[in-house]
Amino acid sequence: MDIYKKLKELDFPIGEYVVVGGAMAAHNIREAHDLDILVTTNLYKKLLKEGYKQCLCEQCLSTSRIMLNKDNVDIVPNYMFGNYIGDTKSLIGNADIINGFPFIRLEEFIKFKRELGRPKDFDDIKLMEDYLRKTVNLKS
Repeated sequence: MDIYKKLKELDFPIGEYVVVGGAMAAHNIREAHDLDILVTTNLYKKLLKEGYKQCLCEQCLSTSRIMLNKDNVDIVPNYMFGNYIGDTKSLIGNADIINGFPFIRLEEFIKFKRELGRPKDFDDIKLMEDYLRKTVNLKS
């Protein structure tokens, strides 16, 4: 998936969202097959009015997860799992801007992935930690 093409098509206002799933692709760590985007409550409501539909998959229904889904893009108004509760305003405000688009900071993404705790999350954590170690060494 060309994440930048998709983000350009979505044309969400800066300051109203941060890309979560897709952050590893933005850093060239691994390819993204879809996008997960955290948005403000205002943008979420606007998207609902514009025709985006609430996801009614079994997982969302069984966990009371609130999410919009369209064209391999998941849009959520909150970012939490288990003991991880992300502050939307802070995650958006502290985003890494890459090619003009806001992406969650990898350090924060690692915290979330640890809480998810699936085998693929631990694989991603290792990739992100290796990437961060290399980039810190390059800057030193």
